[in-house]
Amino acid sequence: MKKLILSAFVALSGIALMAQTPVNIKLNLEKGKVYTIKSTSKQAIQQSVSGQQYNLDVTSNSVISYKVLSKINDIMEIEFKFDTIATKISSTMFNKETNSAKPAGNEPIDKIMNKMSTYKLIAKISTAGKFIEFVNYSKYKDSIMFVMDSIPASKKDMAQKQADALLSESAVKSMVEPLFAYLPDKAVKTGDTWETTYVRAANNMSMLCLNSFTLKGIENNVATISGKSDIESMPSNDPNAQMSSELKGTITFDGTLDLKTGLALKNSSKGHIEGTSTMKNNGNEMKIPLVIDSQSETEMLK
Repeated sequence: MKKLILSAFVALSGIALMAQTPVNIKLNLEKGKVYTIKSTSKQAIQQSVSGQQYNLDVTSNSVISYKVLSKINDIMEIEFKFDTIATKISSTMFNKETNSAKPAGNEPIDKIMNKMSTYKLIAKISTAGKFIEFVNYSKYKDSIMFVMDSIPASKKDMAQKQADALLSESAVKSMVEPLFAYLPDKAVKTGDTWETTYVRAANNMSMLCLNSFTLKGIENNVATISGKSDIESMPSNDPNAQMSSELKGTITFDGTLDLKTGLALKNSSKGHIEGTSTMKNNGNEMKIPLVIDSQSETEMLK
């Protein structure tokens, strides 16, 4: 009986010790190996215009593959390919679908997105998951912009605006930086919390994301984490912008990390954002109240 009690005590002590042992969660990727991550998100958007409420349902799917080209000390050059960027908008007013993986249609946005999935982007990322800089951003953008030659003159102005929104360096960075923005700067143990920050830019709007993560536990080289992102829109630097937004909200999430590679295996989140968008037209302003409820799933594909 004493031996049984002693064994149980030793086992419990071992578990407690493991829980208190700090671990370094860093990117440890195999050079040349292709990793693929798939994300799906759904947004239910309520907006009020002149006292009348309109609802939009937005579903987005993306598949991004990447591989390490080189590593010097703690800095990697990673080649990214946006295999699929697909969006479906459903509402009582209109329906719209875009998919970069399909042959380009007649609309400029389809042609631009199709080229975005054709060319590869290279960025420097630290093993701590921090974005450092692009290596070939100008070349990547220039390659895509050749598509403008195939767009009719009547649609070129619209196409240029769409390209500016999709291909600004901040917008492209927003497609890469969040992929690894869950990693801690130092070793952590169960119960520890750490923070990261990044900016998401899309459609000429920037959102500051303040992220907080907590290590819930470790089992079989898989770490379980939970977290929260406080999100707030940033003022536009463009005095001529026709649209501005004041939005604020929170996203909560749970996920798992592979300790061997440092990669996120699976993540699910729910969010709520609300505020107003301001439209300007010939000196007139119209404020549009917005409420956005979202949920998303992200997973590493085998």
